[in-house]
Amino acid sequence: MKYDERMTVLVQLVVLLVGVGAGFVWTRQAPVVSRTTLVNLATGAMLYPLRLGLTFLGVTELHVGLVPLGGLLHPALQFLFVFLVLDFCRYWLHYAHHRVPFLWRFHRVHHSAERVDATLGLRMHVVDFLQLTALPILLFGVVFDISAFSPWVFPTVLALGVVADGCEHANVRFPLDTAWRRAWYVAWNSPLFHSWHHVRDGHLCDGNYATCLPLWDRLFGTAVLRDEPPDAYGIESDQALRDDPLSLQLLRRA
Repeated sequence: MKYDERMTVLVQLVVLLVGVGAGFVWTRQAPVVSRTTLVNLATGAMLYPLRLGLTFLGVTELHVGLVPLGGLLHPALQFLFVFLVLDFCRYWLHYAHHRVPFLWRFHRVHHSAERVDATLGLRMHVVDFLQLTALPILLFGVVFDISAFSPWVFPTVLALGVVADGCEHANVRFPLDTAWRRAWYVAWNSPLFHSWHHVRDGHLCDGNYATCLPLWDRLFGTAVLRDEPPDAYGIESDQALRDDPLSLQLLRRA
C-alpha cells in the first residue's frame, strides 16, 4: 500500500475552508469562528507532524497483505471494498472510544468542545490520532493486499473520510424536509445527524458513531434520530478539560 499524503492535505484544507465558510451563510450556532475554532486548528497543526513522521518512516508503504484480493479486478469494486471495510471498522473503533472507559479518557478531548464546526475533527488526543492513522495502514498494508488495486482507490477513500468529517461537524443548519433528512440518515452523515453525537448529555443520548454511512448506526441500533439539533454540546462538568492545545493533550481538568 503506497500513499501520497499531499492529496489528503489538500482535500482537508479545502474542506475546512468550505465548511467554515458555509457556517457564515447557514449559521447553526454563533459565532462562526470562536476560540474553540482556533484551539482546534492549533491542535491539528501540533499533531499533524506525527502523520508526516509515519509517512517518512515508510509505514504507509507496507506490503504484507495477508489476504489476497486479486479477484477484485474492476476499480469500482475495489473502491467499494476499501470504502465499506474502512468505514465499517471506523464505526466500531468509534463505538469502542465511547464504550471502553480507557479509550473514552482520550476521546473526550474531541467531545470537550462546546461549539461544533468543520475544524472539530482536528481536535483530538494523540492516542486517538495514532489509532485513526494506524487503522487504514493496518487494514490495507497488513491485512488486505491491495497492491494491485488502481492507484486512485485508496487515496480517494481517505479523501472521502476527510470530506465526511468536515461535513458532519459543519456549523450549518440543515433546512431539509423530513423525508430528505431521513434519507440522509442512511446515505451520508449530515450535520444534523452527527450533532446528536456531540450532545452534552451523552449518557442520555449516546450514538451516531458512523464516519460516512449512518447505515451502520441504523443496522446496529445506535442511531439517534431527531429533527432539530441539540441545545448544548460538549461534555458534563465532571469531565471538563481546559480549552488549550497542551492541556487537552495532558488531560488537564478545567
